[in-house]
Amino acid sequence: MLLFLSLSYLSTINMEAKVHIINGNPWGFYAHKRINSLAIFTLPLPLNLFFRRHKYKIEEMAVLPDQRRYILDAEAARHYIDLDHYNIDSIKNTHWSQIEKIIPVDTLTKHGIVVWHIPIVYNRLVKAFAEKDSLKIIKLAAELGHYIGDAHVPLHTTSNYDGQKTGQSGLHGFWESRIPEILKEELEDFTGAAEFIPSVQKVVWQWVLESNQYVDILLKEEKKLNQIFRSSKKYSFEQKAGVLTKNYSLTYSKAYHKALNHQVEDRFRLSIKHIGDLWYSAWLEAGQPSLE
Repeated sequence: MLLFLSLSYLSTINMEAKVHIINGNPWGFYAHKRINSLAIFTLPLPLNLFFRRHKYKIEEMAVLPDQRRYILDAEAARHYIDLDHYNIDSIKNTHWSQIEKIIPVDTLTKHGIVVWHIPIVYNRLVKAFAEKDSLKIIKLAAELGHYIGDAHVPLHTTSNYDGQKTGQSGLHGFWESRIPEILKEELEDFTGAAEFIPSVQKVVWQWVLESNQYVDILLKEEKKLNQIFRSSKKYSFEQKAGVLTKNYSLTYSKAYHKALNHQVEDRFRLSIKHIGDLWYSAWLEAGQPSLE
């Protein structure tokens, strides 16, 4: 699964070229970087000026959490939560200190901890702001943005994260990477000014539960579309860095996007706004320190 993984491919080789089939990337490198970058413009002065000075570093570090997944076992669980494995009413709005007393940690990490990990990273960011540690601020802000982005992706809230349980494998990368890369500038409307969030843990639960409400519709609409399109129209081949790549066709992608009624844009833009909210809130909680 809202961040940044290296692109995951299934490959086959024919006589003329190596063909890669795109599969399951979180928001995609492009989207994660753009989400973090655009969140900067929700911030007030002088916080905006500080983040703008470090814009490219924040974009670069936005993909670190996904890159760490290949070298750090504990990382993967921080990007998702399988809500279908829980009684929501019994865990809703809990903090990490509460939930680890109720459910074994190995069970929690198996089914994802994004909803509890975001507040942990947020508190670290507050501390970094208070200490005026620019390097930590940039790193933690970028990584917090990544996890917030993931929390806004419906497929990060279900064990059917790639459509693999419903015969729709590849849906993850389709929703999170292919469509945002096609839409690009269409995603980039101003989302409004950042606002203070008084209860981070509570609001993160709201985001995740809202994301989960879209799971059924995105599965249903892709299944309906798949019944209409022949395989030859569903996929296309593109040259990328000298490699022939099999991907969802432009026609199929646009049809899916239309069927979802701008679902991807809505989640993308809310990610931007909510990242700005938590960056701003962390700065306020730290006492609004002046930054160089």
